[in-house]
Amino acid sequence: MTYTIYLAVIGVVIYSCGFALSLWKQKNKLGAFVIVVLSVIALVLPYFTYIK
Repeated sequence: MTYTIYLAVIGVVIYSCGFALSLWKQKNKLGAFVIVVLSVIALVLPYFTYIK
């Protein structure tokens, strides 16, 4: 179960970083920054909830 959580989190982070990169290329730097922050939160959150 832990590996499934790791794979899901890594998938969400990779997808979010790709979306942030596309926003950066469209000159939406504030939106890209917000997406990166949300991506970091998505990376850290499972450690507090599922993985102990």
